[in-house]
Amino acid sequence: MGTTRRQLGVLVKKNKKTVDVAYFLCYVISTIQQRMRANMQYKDTLIKKAKTFLANKNVELYFDDERTECAITVEVNNNRIWTDGNRGLWSTVAKGVKVRHANFLVTKHDDDDEWCGGLAGSVHYDGSGKDGTWNDGGDVETALINKVKDDDSDGMIYTDTAFLENLKKYMVEHCDYDMELEEYLDFDYSEQGMQDDEYVNLDVELDGDFWITASEK
Repeated sequence: MGTTRRQLGVLVKKNKKTVDVAYFLCYVISTIQQRMRANMQYKDTLIKKAKTFLANKNVELYFDDERTECAITVEVNNNRIWTDGNRGLWSTVAKGVKVRHANFLVTKHDDDDEWCGGLAGSVHYDGSGKDGTWNDGGDVETALINKVKDDDSDGMIYTDTAFLENLKKYMVEHCDYDMELEEYLDFDYSEQGMQDDEYVNLDVELDGDFWITASEK
């Protein structure tokens, strides 16, 4: 494959009209190499479980043509994901939160060829307080950069361990997610300053190459 790249370089030097074609061929060669590596390194049993997860009606996979962005969206359809109020730093409320959907996004950086999902995940929920769901309430005016909720609020879901555990439980029970897939899709809370009303921000660990490979097999 190295010889092919050198040959393409010679073409570029000899004829400027071949530049676009040469770079396109380099891109094609690189893409084929990546797919071949991905096909060799992933276990068939996990690929099968991933395909089952992706085939679920509540799950959608997205990736761009350049394969530098990959996202998985899980529809929760206003089903309740429970907090327990015991293991969080910003609330002591145990409630069934009506969650709309969760989105897990990663991008690949050219310099290290790694997928990055820092601050790129999100859970979107109903924070109106109606029908027993989470009550975001209002914010207290403060000189602090980070959000501070008022006394009528349930606080922030952020850091409530049970909430994310129960989100994964929902994915297992309703989306055909297998916990063995955590190596290729996992998530946790990000920073307090990134949280907002009706929005939980997450750090995401997602192997885009794995999920793209699973979708194409």
